[in-house]
Amino acid sequence: MNEIVVTVQDAIISIEEREKVEQQVNEIAKKFKNYLPSADTLPADRATRAELRKVTKGLDDKRKEIKKDFNKPLSEFEAWVKKASKPLIDAIDAIDKGIKEIEENERQIRISVIDVAFKEKAKLAGLDYRLFVEKYDNYNKTTNFNQHKQLKKGVLDDIETVIDYELQKQQGRKNDISSISEIALERSLTAEPYIRELDNGKGLNEILQDMLRDAKAQDEARAKREAEQAKREAEQAKRDAEMAQRAANFQTQQLETSFNVSAEATETTHAHTNVTDEQIDQGHVKTSPEPSREPEQANKPLKRLTLEIIIDESNPLTPFRPFLDENGYTYKIIGYEEIK
Repeated sequence: MNEIVVTVQDAIISIEEREKVEQQVNEIAKKFKNYLPSADTLPADRATRAELRKVTKGLDDKRKEIKKDFNKPLSEFEAWVKKASKPLIDAIDAIDKGIKEIEENERQIRISVIDVAFKEKAKLAGLDYRLFVEKYDNYNKTTNFNQHKQLKKGVLDDIETVIDYELQKQQGRKNDISSISEIALERSLTAEPYIRELDNGKGLNEILQDMLRDAKAQDEARAKREAEQAKREAEQAKRDAEMAQRAANFQTQQLETSFNVSAEATETTHAHTNVTDEQIDQGHVKTSPEPSREPEQANKPLKRLTLEIIIDESNPLTPFRPFLDENGYTYKIIGYEEIK
């Protein structure tokens, strides 16, 4: 196609009475150069401002009119170029579409070759090939393939390096999780939050330091709770003991009252009756209060016999007192409690 020849003539824009217009504008501007509006002249100032804007707008409107006329030949030329280029543009679009279809088909072929390579090597390493799908586009370059559309050896080696790195990475993660789980078990912690930190990129050493710090805080909190619980239990036991002692004292006083004896008279001394072990084992006491033999019995060794007497409202304790007194027993009330 021959070169397009276009002739452009210089446009001439003439302004009649240019100097006169400039002089009028300068005179108006000079008149208001140092003028300052005031509250007293505000209505007149607004009118002046409107008049000056009107003059300025008139000049700008003339500029727009001349520009439109000046650009008219250019606008007509641009419209012609667009019309003349339409058939060529349509041809270019059709060719471009075909080229893109071919390029996409070749891209898909290259992707399939890359996919096969990753699948084979990932399977040998025991890894899921889907871990590497996002890396396919990095290898999808024509320079990575030979004339038979196969990956070059250097590219295959690089893919194998990527897979080995991922394998080591996963093994390292397993080891890190094992370390975290062991520490968590030893320190009574939950491992999951620390494993999430590991997956978020936090280093193992930093995580282990966090775990030790958290375990220490947990132990201190537990020790504090246990100490507080022990203190509460001790205080409660003390209160219970005091209440039990007060109850026992009250019951003892009630029992002494039932015997009709004063605190000073709760222990009465009489002649002791010798009680043999055999008599105790037989479950009864045989007494021989013979006044003529009291000096002889007083020289004999005495033994202490402890009886447990269970009473209720229908079996009062009071009748036992005359029996004990009459038979020469020494007795003392040492306790009184309810049977549970």
